[in-house]
Amino acid sequence: MGNITVNITELKQLLDATPASHNIMLVGNHGIGKSEILTEYFKGKGMPVIALFLGQMADPGDIIGLPTKDEKTGRTNFMPPYWFPVDGKPIVLFLDELNRARPEILQTIMDLALNRKLAGKLLPEGSRIISAINAGDQL
Repeated sequence: MGNITVNITELKQLLDATPASHNIMLVGNHGIGKSEILTEYFKGKGMPVIALFLGQMADPGDIIGLPTKDEKTGRTNFMPPYWFPVDGKPIVLFLDELNRARPEILQTIMDLALNRKLAGKLLPEGSRIISAINAGDQL
């Protein structure tokens, strides 16, 4: 499917029509307000938007959290990162600067984007994943 050009009103209509289980990719110029539009829209629906600026992340631990040892099993578990919803309420995960992310960061978010899992933990039902890249020479 090719790119679809939309204005803010049309974007909101697309967000309404797209099931939470479908990921969305936004492409637009740097600084046009993609994250602000999403934050305002989903705030009105009672859903927090967690923005992760992937181009600024250097270590997969920034996304998956830090490893800890389960003293009972001797196995490694990952403490959920600050942004991961532990209350069971759905979130909107905004993966910004996807095209600027390092390869190891992209590998880390692959399971999250495809299966809605992070280190074996599922995102709450109804959570949404929206990605964004900057258009043209603003990569």
